[in-house]
Amino acid sequence: MKKISFYLIIFSILLTSCQSIKDGLSGRKSENSDEFLVKKKNPLVMPPKFMELPEPKEETFDEEIAAIEETDDIKSILNLEKTSNVNSKQQDSTEDFVLKQLKDK
Repeated sequence: MKKISFYLIIFSILLTSCQSIKDGLSGRKSENSDEFLVKKKNPLVMPPKFMELPEPKEETFDEEIAAIEETDDIKSILNLEKTSNVNSKQQDSTEDFVLKQLKDK
């Protein structure tokens, strides 16, 4: 009987020392938070001068186009001498076509 009472006392001391078990048995919450308390935020505001969009500069585009036209010739862009009409030729297989294109380059 003394052993059982001794173990019962030790068990109750250990059991009550655990905070989570103590909170569970007593029925209280450790953090009392109210889900209905909501922090209000300010509404979104449009930035100043939002409707005043900057106009694109036409001069810079014209200068870039002129520089491209000066450096590249139309024939070098189109490569008319090197290209051929692939649809007019009859090819045996795709592999032959790829090999022929690689040999031509």
